[in-house]
Amino acid sequence: MQRFTIRTGFFPTMLAAALCATSIAPARAAEVKVGIIASLTGPYNLWGKEYKEGIDLFLDSVGGKAGNNTLTMIYRDVGGQNPPRSRQLAQELILRDHVAILGGHELTPNVLAVKDVINQAKIPFVIFNTGTANVTDQSPYFVRPTYTNWANYYPLGQYAGIKGLKKCVAVAADYAPGQDSVVAVTKGFESKGGQVVAKIMVPLDATDFSSYLQRIRDASPECTFVFMPLGPISTAFVKAYLDRGLLKDGIKFFGQSETNESDIPAIGEAGLGMMTAMPYTPSLDTPANKTFIESFKKKYGADRNPSNITLVAYDAMHVIAKMAASIDGTPDGQKEVDAVKGYAWESPRGPVSIDPQTRELTENIYIRELVKENGVIYNKVIYTFKDQKEPWHATGKP
Repeated sequence: MQRFTIRTGFFPTMLAAALCATSIAPARAAEVKVGIIASLTGPYNLWGKEYKEGIDLFLDSVGGKAGNNTLTMIYRDVGGQNPPRSRQLAQELILRDHVAILGGHELTPNVLAVKDVINQAKIPFVIFNTGTANVTDQSPYFVRPTYTNWANYYPLGQYAGIKGLKKCVAVAADYAPGQDSVVAVTKGFESKGGQVVAKIMVPLDATDFSSYLQRIRDASPECTFVFMPLGPISTAFVKAYLDRGLLKDGIKFFGQSETNESDIPAIGEAGLGMMTAMPYTPSLDTPANKTFIESFKKKYGADRNPSNITLVAYDAMHVIAKMAASIDGTPDGQKEVDAVKGYAWESPRGPVSIDPQTRELTENIYIRELVKENGVIYNKVIYTFKDQKEPWHATGKP
């Protein structure tokens, strides 16, 4: 059995024994415990807040049940990017709380920090968010019913090329998901005859973007492909981009979650025309989404709309519930993962399914434009890439 060093006071041999014992312990009275690790506090606390909203909305829809089993959610706060704490919390949830399934997270380094723990304990981890494409290759117990940066940025680049743009720049936060986004959007753009003439990487702790924005302007591009993780850096970059007049001067803005619903009031009319690629927008005109919106507004207020964060948690719970329903007496991590391979359902985002080979989602990707109609500013779908397999895996892991 693989051994690894931990930081919670256990000797490695004691942990290995405890993990093995946990993996074969019988489920207690048809109760399936699910551990959710997320940023409930700190700079990325929006993720934890909206995750919980999506989770609670799903639990309401199924009466807290998964088949004949009852779901019990246990939350732990990682407080932002903190891989050591992420690993510690996963260990505690398995050893102390005896969870059968883990899930959550919003940052790639935190997700990767749990891989040795789940591999040894044979516990599935349902990823709510991480943009780095190769993450699911790191453990057979990772399942990602959300999206990768490749899933959004590859078609985003294609769309810019379809619209006749030829010369753009890419700017991204300098960590693995940002690096993925630059490669993906470049590949997509080049496939339609475009050229990314500059690739600008921005430190995650950046607060002053003036030099990066000047480099964009100096390149004289037709558009900027942008990736900033949803949170303070995204809000600050968009504000700086608009304040410096780049969008107004005709340098189009193509991004991912930079026009998240919670940020639209702050962006305002200055951001009209910003375009993003995402697997969801609240304005989708489908029966499943109408029901989802109605339930959300009834629970959280008529003046609010769910964001993509809420939606990915809601969809991740479909997968968690499917896993939990497969448990009959004794949790079995491999059986739980196998239960969701090929699993398909009608999401508010459209028809989705778990690819049985990659454990990634097949889904629609929507190109959205920030518009103002009937006095309301919102993300409007202007183009759809249907039934998209995760493109990093689908194109041979370039």
